Amino acid sequence: MKKVKVEEVKSGNVVMQTFGGLLIAVGILDFALSWGGTNITAFLGPLSQFTPMAFGFIGFAMLSAGKEQEE
Repeated sequence: MKKVKVEEVKSGNVVMQTFGGLLIAVGILDFALSWGGTNITAFLGPLSQFTPMAFGFIGFAMLSAGKEQEE
């Protein structure tokens, strides 16, 4: 009888990667719309200047954390 090696495939945390990607997309959309004159986070007042960066940083952190669990 032959011995067969089976390799386990790890997919990482798909949910965390998906939310990370969506947050990055929202950050890009927020930046583009703000540059065009439409502020989608106006309810935050002066903090709305920093929401594209916050969305991007949090999204990138979630994306990389989901990939780290993959390894």
